[in-house]
Amino acid sequence: MDFYRASLNVNYIELSLSFEAVADLYESDFSFFEGQSHQKVGRRDGEKKRYLLNENREQVPLTRQISIKSVSQYPKVSFILDNAAIKKAFIKKKWVVANCFDDEAALRRQNKNPQDYRSEIVHEALKEILDSRINGHGLVGAIYVKIANGVLFEVKPHVRIPRTLPRFNGLMCNGLLEKSRIRTNENETLMRVVEEPVTRHLPTNSRIIGISNSSHKLVDVNCYINAASDDMHLVFVVGACASQEINQKYIDDIISVTDYPLEPQARTDLICRALERKWKIF
Repeated sequence: MDFYRASLNVNYIELSLSFEAVADLYESDFSFFEGQSHQKVGRRDGEKKRYLLNENREQVPLTRQISIKSVSQYPKVSFILDNAAIKKAFIKKKWVVANCFDDEAALRRQNKNPQDYRSEIVHEALKEILDSRINGHGLVGAIYVKIANGVLFEVKPHVRIPRTLPRFNGLMCNGLLEKSRIRTNENETLMRVVEEPVTRHLPTNSRIIGISNSSHKLVDVNCYINAASDDMHLVFVVGACASQEINQKYIDDIISVTDYPLEPQARTDLICRALERKWKIF
């Protein structure tokens, strides 16, 4: 009986640790919208301040702390998610940013192709970049998302995006696409619509590299990135739609990193890991 109780206690501890690990992964799962039930108004140091709560009812800041510990004191890489399939549709008597999984039936009734509504691609790719070690060390300069309908917006590297797709779609629909800007209560810009072309926002020493399966230049991504000069600001362009096509007009070099069809988030992960090895960030 004592052995049975001991085993139960061990299992309970392991289960508790697993839940804590999962909670840590989703600690930044929150929405940016004002007036929702998950927000709380309180006072700190005599001033009225609004806090955002996650699903565990814990206070979560709008931005994350980024520490610059090694390599350099300035950003060295940027990302462009091109042809993003973020589109609005009139579903259930309201305009929403639709996705092909939850809204497939409604989109087909409207004779629309569900593959043109793939906001989850952008969502997953952004999480890969923002959660990477290179971003944690302050080496990501900016992230630009080019929507297929022509809108270009910038995502600040220190932003915390919603961890779930419905909340991310709501942020895109009611926040960015309508107001063209998302700010904190301290008036700090987290996301904003910017003017085209995207090259006007890049550093002068930028080298723009496109990632495409259609390219005949197959490279080892680790060797390719290691060969790049440290004085160069690398800009990687990844297709964020179902076809993963990119605009090649402003690209200096276009490469393929694998013979296998990879999702855009997997490609961004390969790039981030190769940059970690180049700059010895472990």
